[in-house]
Amino acid sequence: MSILIGLLLGLPLCPWHADRREEPAPGPSDQPGAWLYEEGSIHDFAFELTPDAVDLLGRDEPDVHARMTYMGVSWDVGFKLKGSSTYQDLGGKPSLKVDLEQWVDDQQVLGVRRFTLNAMTFDSTMLREHAAYRLYAAMGVPAPRHGWARVAINGEDYGLYGVIETLDEQWLRRNFPGDSEGNLYDTTFTYADLTGTGLPNYTLEEGKPLEPYADLKALVDDIDSMDILELLDTRFDREAVLGMWAVDIATPNWDGYSRNTNNYLLYHATVSDRWYFVPWGQDTAFRGGGSLYAGVRGRLVTACLGDRACRAALEDKLVTVVDTWVGMDLAGYAEAAGQDIAADCASDPRRSGRCEPEKLIEALRERPEQVRAELP
Repeated sequence: MSILIGLLLGLPLCPWHADRREEPAPGPSDQPGAWLYEEGSIHDFAFELTPDAVDLLGRDEPDVHARMTYMGVSWDVGFKLKGSSTYQDLGGKPSLKVDLEQWVDDQQVLGVRRFTLNAMTFDSTMLREHAAYRLYAAMGVPAPRHGWARVAINGEDYGLYGVIETLDEQWLRRNFPGDSEGNLYDTTFTYADLTGTGLPNYTLEEGKPLEPYADLKALVDDIDSMDILELLDTRFDREAVLGMWAVDIATPNWDGYSRNTNNYLLYHATVSDRWYFVPWGQDTAFRGGGSLYAGVRGRLVTACLGDRACRAALEDKLVTVVDTWVGMDLAGYAEAAGQDIAADCASDPRRSGRCEPEKLIEALRERPEQVRAELP
């Protein structure tokens, strides 16, 4: 029966201890894996690990073998625990990275090669990232897609997870067609800003530069020597970067680049020779109100706010953010999504707190006017 289901879905034939075959194309080439993030869908993933694999799991440890089953078909996948301040082992509710290609070349599930399962430890509403990435995308900011899944590990129910698109070569091709071979840098949990002392806190995730980190070092040199608008116009995609900062500030997100130099990546599109900020880890977005620029310390945002012309450009972008927010009815979107996951959120045996989407929805309705009230 599982083989029949796999054939109907176009999935690989018995990828676990069996010969693979190529699966058909997953759909539009610019939207691989869209099925995983469809609105209203909650997928079911079960993972089985041997006792030896369980013993090898740990913070910053390599992937282990796991048998992943989805809709009756199984794959041998790379399985890894993730997280910094949110890190938990299998005794709690760990966040996970799943890699279909870790052990089998070109292995995919309907166009998906890797994905991240977020335990949503800091977000009892289980909605913040879903809403935040929606807003970033609406503002033209390169951002991951988000959905949901129920997860079981070795027969135990681990509850509801956020499914986040892994920022890898597939994501780069989708967001930067024709310029996806550049260098993608992740940041560590510690202070990571574009300064000489901050450079050790970046890690190359994608790309094969001739000299590792040379482009990042050159960017820091330019930051040291250029005024902020010249920098944005010559080294960054100005509109995308201002859009990213504006969402980060408006939401407000106390654990993003603007306020905590955390939870973001940098991409250097080498064909256009332009840099982009990429949002990640949005589980603290929309947490109440507060002054618009309270706590801002990111080097480039601070420089922008200190320059009259740049500040005006950023505040124009903030107006666009709140107009987009209201126009797309982000509160209504989150409310509908909350209804889709309500039963699974309530029954999650490992959730971090009571499901209280009302607080988030209230913040989504009130925050745009709070932002407008502070703008010129």
